Amino acid sequence: MTVRKYVALAGMAVFLSACIPSVNPFYTEKDIVFEERLLGDWRAKEENDDPQGWKFEKGEEKSYKLTVREKTGKEGEFEAHLFKLKQEQFLDLVPSECRFDTNQADMISFAIFPGHLLVRVSQLEPELKLAFFDFDWLEKFLGKNPKALAHRREGIHQDKGILLTADTRDLQQFVLQHLGKDELFKEPTELIRKSPKASAATPPPAK
Repeated sequence: MTVRKYVALAGMAVFLSACIPSVNPFYTEKDIVFEERLLGDWRAKEENDDPQGWKFEKGEEKSYKLTVREKTGKEGEFEAHLFKLKQEQFLDLVPSECRFDTNQADMISFAIFPGHLLVRVSQLEPELKLAFFDFDWLEKFLGKNPKALAHRREGIHQDKGILLTADTRDLQQFVLQHLGKDELFKEPTELIRKSPKASAATPPPAK
């Protein structure tokens, strides 16, 4: 399935069209922050009765364990780091384990090289707002400016793909230079916390 076919999928699957892996992390140790507000189970705001979602749990030190559940029932686990560049917040996601299982989340496949995936976090609450790269914008920009950011063209998405090979410092500079509207990142998708399951009905008081 190509990148453009993924764009047509509903809900959170729209993220998959913008999963562009990087050989190197997008953060350094000094950039890492930890926010308790990120912990919890999140789902797409517009989809009320759907199993897909992102679940953040506390990982080792300042990391998170992220479990991504897709509409098809596929799942994938990531080690996630929240970090800041100037006043902007981002998530760096790395698959905890890469397998080619039939029920493996598609996001794992996009980072199978292995890869670091970058997500812009524009808001943590009350809704969690996340945005991935705009693949089409980056593809066109690097086509016209191939030396702007070190990369390779690979068959990541079967017919074409981009693998970023720049070092962390260059990645950060590039990201900060292209945060404007209609540039590196798509419009954010809003996620809301999943409501806890309703408790069993309280039995009527004895007469």
